[in-house]
Amino acid sequence: RYGQDIMPARRSLFEGTSESDRRVRRQFWSLIADLTADRYFGQIGRWAREHGVASSGHSLWEETPLHHVPLDGNALKVLKQMDIPGLDLLTSDPQAVIYSGWMTAALPASAALLNGGRRVMTEVSDFSQTMAGQGPAPLANMQATAAWQAAFGVTEFTLYYGYRQREADDYRRYCEYVGRLNAVLREARFAPRVLLYYPIYDLWPEYLPVAEKLTQDSQSARLRQIVGSFLELGQRMTRRQVAFALVDHESLASAEVRDGSLRIAGHSFDALVLPAGVELPEPAAAVTERFKADGGKIFSDKTAKAQINFDALAAVSPVGRLTVPNERIVVGHFSREGRKILLVVNVGGEPYAGAIALGSDSSWLMAHPDSGQVEQLATDPAGQATLTIPPRSAVLLISVDADRTP
Repeated sequence: RYGQDIMPARRSLFEGTSESDRRVRRQFWSLIADLTADRYFGQIGRWAREHGVASSGHSLWEETPLHHVPLDGNALKVLKQMDIPGLDLLTSDPQAVIYSGWMTAALPASAALLNGGRRVMTEVSDFSQTMAGQGPAPLANMQATAAWQAAFGVTEFTLYYGYRQREADDYRRYCEYVGRLNAVLREARFAPRVLLYYPIYDLWPEYLPVAEKLTQDSQSARLRQIVGSFLELGQRMTRRQVAFALVDHESLASAEVRDGSLRIAGHSFDALVLPAGVELPEPAAAVTERFKADGGKIFSDKTAKAQINFDALAAVSPVGRLTVPNERIVVGHFSREGRKILLVVNVGGEPYAGAIALGSDSSWLMAHPDSGQVEQLATDPAGQATLTIPPRSAVLLISVDADRTP
C-alpha cells in the first residue's frame, strides 16, 4: 500500500518515538484496520447478504479503546460491516452505563447510525454478578439494564440469563418490558445531536505491543492522555444527559456541512467534542474547520480532565435537560412521525424527583414500560414538567401536537 518493504522498518512496530517510527505504526495499523474490516467482517457480511441472512455479532474489549488497535485496528469500522452491529454486556448492574457501559453500547449504536441503519443487538447477562456470587440479578436491575441500552440505541435483545434461575413470571415481565420499549422505539429514529470523536487515528502511532497484560501503564503519556480524556468525556456526557454518537476520522471526513450542522447518513449533528491531544488528519480537519466557520459548535478538551463547558454542550439539545442534576439519570433522544421521544432511565438506587425541560411547543405523554400505563404529562408555561422516577426505573416521554389524537 505504501510502496515500501515493511521488514527494514519492523522495529518501529515495537519501539521508537521518532516521527518515522510513529509514521510506520500509523500506516501499519491503518492497513490492519482496513484488511480486518474487509477480509473478515466484510467477507462475513457479504456472504450473509448473498444467503439472505443478516450479519451480526460483537467485537472484544469494546470498553477499552487501547485494545481496539491490536484486536480490530478500528473497532468502529469493523462494526460498520455488520447489518446489525452488536455488543456483549456481561453485567446487569445498571450503573455500569456511567462507568464503561456507555462505551460498550455507543460503538455498535454509532456504527449503525453512521451506516444509516437502526438495528443494534446486545448479548446481555448477569455473568459478572453470578461469578461474584451476587446473582441472579433481580428483575428491576435486568429491566433498567435493558432500558439504558435502549437509550443508547439498542433494539435487539439476546439474553444469556439462566432460564432455571428465575420464576416464569419474571421472564414474562421482562419480555413485556422490552416489548413496550421497542413498540415505541424500534421504528423510531435514534437522534443524538452531539458527536464524540473516536480517536483511533491517534492511537495507531502510539500503540506498542507488550508481552505482559496490556494496560495503559505500558503506553506513552500521549496515549494515556488521549484515552483518559475520551473516556472521561463519554462518562461526563452520559452523566449530564447529553445524548451522543461516536465518529472516527473517516466518517468525519465524509460529513457534509450544512446550515451549521454536520450531516452523516441523513443525521444532523450540532456539536463535535474532541478529546485532549488529538491531531485530526487533513480531510477530517478540513471538514471540522468548515463546520466551525458555518456556526457549528466544537468543544475541545485541553486538559485531559473533561473540563469543557458542559452547560454549553448540554444547551445544544435543551429538550431533556434536568432542572435537578443527577448523575444516575440517562436520557436517550429519538424521533418518530414528527414526534420527539425521550427515554429517561434512573439507573441509581435512589428515587429521582425534579423536573425536565420539554419545551412549550407540544403536549407530552408519559408511558411506563413496566406497567404499560400511559398518562398525560403536565408542563408549566416555561415547558418544564415535574418528573419522579423510582430507582431502577424508566419512563418514555412522547410529544403530541395539541391538535393530534394521542
